[in-house]
Amino acid sequence: MDETKEAERDNDDEEIDPKEQKRLGSVKAKEKGNVLYKAKKFDEAIAAYDEAIALNPTNMTFLSNKAAVYFTLKRYDDCITACTEAVEVGKNNRAPFEDRSKALFRCAKAYQKKGDLTNAIKMCENAQLEFHDDATLRFMKAMELEKGQAEIAYEDDEKAEKAKQLGNAHFRDKEWNEAIAAYQDAVKRAPKNAAIRNNLSAAFCKINDYNAAKREIEVALELDPKYVKAWANKADMELLLNDKHKAMDCYRKALRVDPSSKQCQEGLQKVEAQVLNITMEERKKNAAKALADPNVKEILKDPNIMQVLKNLTINPGAAQAAMMNPSIKSKIDRLIKAGVLHTA
Repeated sequence: MDETKEAERDNDDEEIDPKEQKRLGSVKAKEKGNVLYKAKKFDEAIAAYDEAIALNPTNMTFLSNKAAVYFTLKRYDDCITACTEAVEVGKNNRAPFEDRSKALFRCAKAYQKKGDLTNAIKMCENAQLEFHDDATLRFMKAMELEKGQAEIAYEDDEKAEKAKQLGNAHFRDKEWNEAIAAYQDAVKRAPKNAAIRNNLSAAFCKINDYNAAKREIEVALELDPKYVKAWANKADMELLLNDKHKAMDCYRKALRVDPSSKQCQEGLQKVEAQVLNITMEERKKNAAKALADPNVKEILKDPNIMQVLKNLTINPGAAQAAMMNPSIKSKIDRLIKAGVLHTA
C-alpha cells in the first residue's frame, strides 16, 4: 500500500477533542456577538451570545456580554438576571474576582436606572468584596448621597399621618399585608415617629414575622424610652416567643414610667403567676443549668447576697430593706430569673 495514502487516511480518522471544539465554537460565537453589538444589531448579538453560552455554559463572560446588551436596550430586569447568573457561574467555575466584580457593578447600575438605590448600593458593596475598584466606590458614594437626599425629600409628617390612618383602617379589617405596606410608607415619611413603628410592629406580629416586629418595637423604644404602650406590646411579643422573664422586665419598665397602667399591672401579675406555676421538675432543671453559669456563681459568692437570702427566711424585713439597694435587687432578680431563687 502507498505509505502516503495510508498516512492521509490515518489523519482523516483522527478525531478532534469535542470539548475543545465546543470551546472554540463558543469563542467564535462570542466574537460574532461582539461585532453585532458594535453594529447595534442587538437581537442578533443576544442570539450569538446565547449560542456561546449553550456551547460553553461555564464561561461567565458570555452572560456578562449579554447583560451589556440588555443594559443598552434599557431592559434592566433582564440585565440584572443575566448579571446574577454570570456571577453565579463565575463563582462555580473560579472566574477572576475582577470579572465577578464588573458583573455586580453592571447590576448596580441597572438597579440605579430602575430607581432602586438600596439594591444599587448593595450590589456595589458586593462588587467591592469581590475586587476593590475606585470607580465602583465613587458610584456607591454617589448613590448613598442620592438615597439620603431622596429620603429627606420624601419625609412629610402630614402624609405620614394619612398613611398611618390608612394602615389603621387595614389593621381593623384584618388586612395585615396592606396594613404593613401603609405603615412602612408612614415610617419612610416620618422615620422618628415611635407610634408608627409600634403599629408596624403589631402588624408584623399578625403575620408571625416576629423578627421584624421586634426590630420595629425596639426602634420605637429607642425613639421614646417612656412609651408605655410600646413596652406593653414588647412584653406581649416576648410572651409569644415564650420568654416570660423578658416579658416581666418589659412590664416592670413600663410601670416605672406609669405605675397606674392597668394593662401592665395585669400583664405582670399574669406572667408572674405563670412563672410560679412551673413544675418542681422544671425548676430543678432550670436551677441546675443556672448554677453552671459563671455570673450566677459569682453572685452566690457575694456575702451580702448570702445574707439577704438568709434574711428572706428569718428576717424578711431586713431582706426587704436590703432590696432597696439597686445593686442587690438586680442580683436577686438575676437569681429569680435564672430559677435559682423562687418567690413562691
